[in-house]
Order: sequence, then structure tokens, then C-alpha cells
Amino acid sequence: MKKMTRIAALLAAAVLTLCLTACGGGQAGGGDPLAAARKNIDAASSMDAVMTMNMEMEAGGETVKTVTSMDMSMFNKPMRMKVEATTEAADQEAVISIYAEESGDGSYTLYMNDGTSWHSTAATAEDLEQYEVGQIMSAYIDFASSLKQEGTETMDGVSVYKYTGVITGQNMQDVILESGALNSLSSLGISEDQMKEMLSGLGDIPVTLWITETDLYPVRYDMDMTGVMDGLMKAVLESLGDQAQGLTMSVPEMTITITCSNINSATDFTIPDEAKN
Repeated sequence: MKKMTRIAALLAAAVLTLCLTACGGGQAGGGDPLAAARKNIDAASSMDAVMTMNMEMEAGGETVKTVTSMDMSMFNKPMRMKVEATTEAADQEAVISIYAEESGDGSYTLYMNDGTSWHSTAATAEDLEQYEVGQIMSAYIDFASSLKQEGTETMDGVSVYKYTGVITGQNMQDVILESGALNSLSSLGISEDQMKEMLSGLGDIPVTLWITETDLYPVRYDMDMTGVMDGLMKAVLESLGDQAQGLTMSVPEMTITITCSNINSATDFTIPDEAKN
């Protein structure tokens, strides 16, 4: 069970890293609301956002459910960012606090509390791109293919357009290989050729997007990665050969949701003095 948990942790970390990394590639389908939503979220001066990953894993007859959420507030020009990342698993909770700010000379400082103490370090714009929710949302709009409008719904009292589509397995395979998101699996003795073989059979990822009808902002994006993650987990075990003899593992649930709110009027915050000191 310990080895299976390690494998699952590596895969989950890789998937979360991938989903936090803005990835280009496809062309958004269909119409003015999509084009306007992409343009509007790119131009937003600030926003609040929550990203939630739900993962359930069955291994050796045991089930482990992990919920990771990232509560974010971010401002542009100059950039300021706050992230509270919480992971809940097996009745345990871990919280990481992250702040970042841009100085007058264009440099960046990243502050992080791992639950015990604060650490600060110099950062670059590229280091912080994984937290740029506006860029991530617009990239996912581009990345999903055949987005089709399914009418309107009401979300939190607001009328929204609903779109459905998929991220193709081939697109996801290309992005995973280019990003190096699974490089951590090399510690398990899995070669690059084996990784390519593992990824060759990835299925499509169903996605759903909601855009406000009045001001055309993307406010929610859902991805159901259950099938892809389950297949990837089984492929990893197969690639391990004798190392995985007798091991069984499946992923009954793997979903990611990003919601945006308070666009252009994000919740203000102050970086704690203890972080700066």
C-alpha cells in the first residue's frame, strides 16, 4: 500500500502541475461569446478564484479520497497574489500559504508558509504563470476542441451560457510530454519510451464551461479526468512490471473545477509582516 500511495501521489502532483500550467494548442470553437470571454478574462485587472481537485483512489482494497483546493486572489499592474492551498486526505489537513508581489523595478518576490515557518525568495514572471488564473482559463478555452453552446442556465443568480467539449487525448499527450509533468515517474524506474507508450492510449477529457450572459466572463470550468487518470494509473503499474506484481489500483473519481468571481474587483489583502520579515 505504501508503494501504491507513492505512485498515486506522484501522479496526482503531476496532474495538478499540468492543470495549473497554461497550455496552448487547440482552437476554441463556436462564436462570439467564446471569443469575447477569452478577451475579457485576459484583460481583467483582478479576480478571485478557487481551483478544486477531487481524487478518489482504490488500492489494495483500500480507498483514499483527496481534496485539494486553492483559494486565490490576484491583481495585475503591479502584480500581487495570494494563494491558500489546502489538501485534505485521510482525516488530515495540510495548508500552504503563498503570496507574491511585483516591485517597482519589475522584479518579483515569492513568500511561502509551509505550515511551520515563512520563506521568501526572488521569483520571475515565468515562475508565477502557474497561478495566473486568467491565462489558465483563456488557455483552456483555446485548448478544448468542439466547444458547443448548450443553452443558458442560472448560476448563483446569474444567467450564464453553458458550453461542452473535450480536450482530446492526443492534445493532452502532447502537452504532458512537452511539459515534463511526469518526469517524476523516472524515480520509479520508468523510462521515457515507457512514458510515451503509457500516454499513447489516453482518452478524451470532457469539459464544461460557463460564461456570464451579460458581461461575457468565463466564471467556471470543469474537467472530468477520471477516465484518463484511471487509465494512466493502470499503465504505470503495467510499466513497472515485476515491481508492481500483485498491486491493484484504480481511480473512481478525478475532477477539477475552476471558478472565478469578483472579476475586476478582487478581495484585497495585505502580505503578513512575518512573511516579509
